[in-house]
Amino acid sequence: MLFNRHSFALVALSLTFVASADEAPRKLPQNSPAEPKEESVSLVVRYGTDQVSAQSVESPRQRVEVVSIPESDAEAYAAFLKQNPGVLSVEPNYPVSNPRMPSPPITMPPGVTSAQSLTNAPNDPAFIDQYAWQPPTQRYPGVHDILEAAKKSPQKRKVRIGVTDSGFHQVSDLVFTGGYNFSTIDGPGLDFYTPQIDPSCTDSHGTAVAGIIAATTNNFEGVAGIIDAELYAARVMSCGTGLLNDLATGIYWLSGQATGSAPTLSSPVDIINVSMGAPAPSCPSYLQDAIDYAASKGVLIVAAAGNESLDVSNYTPANCDKVITVGSVGRSGTPSDFSNYGDGIDVAALGELVRTLNGDGKESYWFGTSFAAPNVAGVAGILKQQAPGLSSEQTVVRIKESVRYPEIFDTGTFWGGILDANNLVTRFQAELEEAHPEFKPALAAQERCHRTAYQNTSPAPLDFATLYELTADGTLLHAADEFFTVFQRENGQSIEDAQLIASTRESTFLVEQVDSDNIYVFDVCQQNGSACKYGKSIVLGIEESGMSNSACKK
Repeated sequence: MLFNRHSFALVALSLTFVASADEAPRKLPQNSPAEPKEESVSLVVRYGTDQVSAQSVESPRQRVEVVSIPESDAEAYAAFLKQNPGVLSVEPNYPVSNPRMPSPPITMPPGVTSAQSLTNAPNDPAFIDQYAWQPPTQRYPGVHDILEAAKKSPQKRKVRIGVTDSGFHQVSDLVFTGGYNFSTIDGPGLDFYTPQIDPSCTDSHGTAVAGIIAATTNNFEGVAGIIDAELYAARVMSCGTGLLNDLATGIYWLSGQATGSAPTLSSPVDIINVSMGAPAPSCPSYLQDAIDYAASKGVLIVAAAGNESLDVSNYTPANCDKVITVGSVGRSGTPSDFSNYGDGIDVAALGELVRTLNGDGKESYWFGTSFAAPNVAGVAGILKQQAPGLSSEQTVVRIKESVRYPEIFDTGTFWGGILDANNLVTRFQAELEEAHPEFKPALAAQERCHRTAYQNTSPAPLDFATLYELTADGTLLHAADEFFTVFQRENGQSIEDAQLIASTRESTFLVEQVDSDNIYVFDVCQQNGSACKYGKSIVLGIEESGMSNSACKK
């Protein structure tokens, strides 16, 4: 990366030191002379895995050190560091913030504005004003039909959601399973609620974002969250501002990586919502590394496009690889005038008059791509609760394939269409139905009707009573690395613990030792059982073997 005075000025801070994620910020002595202090610059230095640094934060692929030096020395110091062959990169630690609010939140009692009345709707008082849940109409094609999708999608596992933000508050309608403060401005530490750290801060951005995704539904209170999730707060900013490397640290933590003194999560979250960003011409390598690590753990990252009315390619992490970038539309389906735009927009979602919670737990309307993104994160969660084994890449592909393009929609502004939750779930369930193979006892086939003969002559240890035959549609394999696979898991086991027991490109094959006490699932995956197309959600029913010869033709 080329450095210039402008790029360093962008990260100039009034701090003399920026701590790594696992130690507290250092403060100047109280008796420092009252003289003008030169602004300092924060740099992120990535080392090779053989390098050792006292302030490094170890990750699976590199060590990272955050240093702060006087602005006048920054360019020369960066050039000096780059001469070390063990240094992979030296990049600005960009200031990061929530996108500027195009309009302040509006607190208003439920039911004041007009909305459709929906059948079997949640009993949360403000649900009537949660427009994203409504089915699209000719007048309002910019909504997402979330209620219908939620009703159709069975919950096979509770989804785990991470929110990187600040402004988290303890409100009765929103429950966090866990959280940690990664901000090097006022952390780190176990306290992540804003009032615990800075009672003077009125920021409640993180509460509003999290409320859209996972506020408690059907509790006669507040708003309805899109999914019933285990919710984790990664506080990576202080009162709405922070440093980009802290965001990278929060992503590592939410992806299950041991990170400093933070308690390591038992397993990665499924989805991370990132409603923040920094003006940057490209995605810094230290942030892309964190995102790549998350993707390797199956974590989907949803990023807000930003509210600067600029091309999204100049805003990070929206311009990073392996994220789904979300622009904002109004109910009319037209792009919001504040939203960043361009062919980097993967999908558009409602970012105007989004009903959620403020820091007092009151129902409020919010504006911005910050609140479009959690609509996408929540809808992705609906799909993941039905197909827990679905990879992040497959989830993104399905979201993109199910979008709508109303007549008024301008693809020159947004490349991706408007989120359609109901279409997403409906298409996926139709795929499952179409892909469902035939699975039956091997001796149930007409050509093997003389079952007794097969049983009496079967080579040990083959047990024909537990031998099943699977016949799949050969056209389901579209690539050379795709295989028909069968997984087995015990009752009560999660899908992540399912054991691969068959993998073949043959459309008809045998599965041995089938036990009716276990659950069997079919999928199209890579040979080792990874990257499964249907998220291990096609359950194979086990028929009785039926050992009589009554079905044989005479």
